Amino acid sequence: MQDEILVVEGNIQANIGAIIMLIVGVGVSALVLIFVGTLGGETYNLVEPRIDAITNTEIKTYTKEGIISAFQALSTTGSYLPIIVLAVVIFIVLGLIFSMVGGGVGGGMGTAL
Repeated sequence: MQDEILVVEGNIQANIGAIIMLIVGVGVSALVLIFVGTLGGETYNLVEPRIDAITNTEIKTYTKEGIISAFQALSTTGSYLPIIVLAVVIFIVLGLIFSMVGGGVGGGMGTAL
């Protein structure tokens, strides 16, 4: 009886660790998106005079278009962050539920000889 209690408590502790990792992962991903945008904008402000000093107009145009495209991609990724976080949460929660239930879900295909 006591062995069963220890096994159940061990499963709960493993699940708590997974939940903590989920919270940390979501927090880190949100901070990365915030800091990448902020630092990227500040970097552009520092480098903009050098870009404007380029004499070849074609290279200058391509450089500015590339920077604008990068910020648009960052904005799009930031817009999808809630959906990505929701998908990760659902995946982790289902994993926790299945690990607590044990044995898997549904019947397996038997082999007939």
